Amino acid sequence: MILTAPESLGKCRTMRRSAHQLRLYESGEATPRIEPSAPVRTISPAELASRELIRPIAHRRIHPRSEPLSIAWLDELEHKRFTRHGAWLPQALEFGRHPGESVLCLNPGLGADAIRFLQCGSEVTIGISDNEDVGLIRTNLERHALHARVASISGSKLPFADGAFDIVVVNGLYAALDGEALSEEFFRILKCGGKVIGLFPAYYDAGYWQDLLLPYQHLYWRRPADPTTAPKTTARELRRAFSRFS
Repeated sequence: MILTAPESLGKCRTMRRSAHQLRLYESGEATPRIEPSAPVRTISPAELASRELIRPIAHRRIHPRSEPLSIAWLDELEHKRFTRHGAWLPQALEFGRHPGESVLCLNPGLGADAIRFLQCGSEVTIGISDNEDVGLIRTNLERHALHARVASISGSKLPFADGAFDIVVVNGLYAALDGEALSEEFFRILKCGGKVIGLFPAYYDAGYWQDLLLPYQHLYWRRPADPTTAPKTTARELRRAFSRFS
């Protein structure tokens, strides 16, 4: 199943691990608590806001009215992320369908999606890369009186035990991901019947068709930049990368 945002260029694909491929796991802590040190912020507040709203960084509506990096700023962005332009996200990411299940959120942005999963009763672990601000994510969680495990992710190897999660939610809109390597890791850390929900830039997006059908548009109008920076993928490429999933 592929769900595409009406205005954004995001693609959401849900993949389920085959139930017949049974594996046995040792008992114990499923998701180790790994508290990373706070990295140095390398992304400007304007770019953080544009990524949270899945809009081009130069979009005239991304500039919030609140002081950047303040509590009010986080609240404003969370509200805008799931309304109008992003009204498709709650259904695509299945926030309310996994209460009591363990969810791994990779590349969480400012943590708005993780907050929704926590509010719906899921047990959430957040995996962050080196350029993400763990302090800002924790501030966003704390303003809702919520807590989630936080783990540092480097490369394609994930520091979790086999069969640790029911759901993996990965945001692949802004960083190039090794789909095949991550697919193997997702298969390993998911329980049988587990699911991957991924956001990836669509190759055949609105901009592709606009450029194809309006070849002379540059003479009278300049199309805004793409809202994502990761390499675009087709459905066939995703199926190939996640071939172990059904």
